Amino acid sequence: MRALLRRPVAAAFLCTALTLSATACGRFVGDLTRPEILGKAIRATESADFVTVYSDGLSLAVPMKSRTSRDNRGNCTTTLSHGASDTVDVIKLDGDVYVRRDEARLRREESHRTPEELEALIGRLKGRWTKYPAGGPDAPEGLGTCSRKVGFPRLENGWDDDSMEPTATTVDGRKALKLAKPVGGDGETTTLYMAAEGPPYFLKIVMTGGETPGTTTYDYDRPVEVKAPPAEDVVVVD
Repeated sequence: MRALLRRPVAAAFLCTALTLSATACGRFVGDLTRPEILGKAIRATESADFVTVYSDGLSLAVPMKSRTSRDNRGNCTTTLSHGASDTVDVIKLDGDVYVRRDEARLRREESHRTPEELEALIGRLKGRWTKYPAGGPDAPEGLGTCSRKVGFPRLENGWDDDSMEPTATTVDGRKALKLAKPVGGDGETTTLYMAAEGPPYFLKIVMTGGETPGTTTYDYDRPVEVKAPPAEDVVVVD
């Protein structure tokens, strides 16, 4: 999220923009192989100054949604939902982490407590933020949602198959390059959409088939402002 990859993508991504095709580009797009194209997209996305990432999918048939906005100083806001309710909000700001869990989330995560303890905890924390020092021993897991990493470890491997050719398309009116490949033997497919003009950001990643289908989209067009919650709504954890 720091410096942008400012150099135009030009022929390396376009092969004459929307006239790009498997016939026109063959095994390469410009002078780059598919793994090299993908590497550029990963580096550009991870170095963007500001980005908001939306994910919508399933995990073991349970709907999962998330929204993460991060700035170029390592700060971010995240909202994660598990099913119809069960929501957690996270703010990471200047070395501190604030977490707010709704009642469904509290009941699921704190189910090991006695009924009396659980009700008392819900009464104390419902609708309020809990503050932790980032990286502290009591900080909740899952704060990697603020990471710059694209989050798909399989993206950089296995993209040199000659049967997979890049094609030109658009995503919300933006010229894009599309790459798709099967993953495993259960019908799962990963389809990547990368900007074909300007920095080669990821615009969208679509997973179909398998146990975790879903869509992730990226928005780079608006600054991200991360603010701490009001002090009266914060419970501090020592």
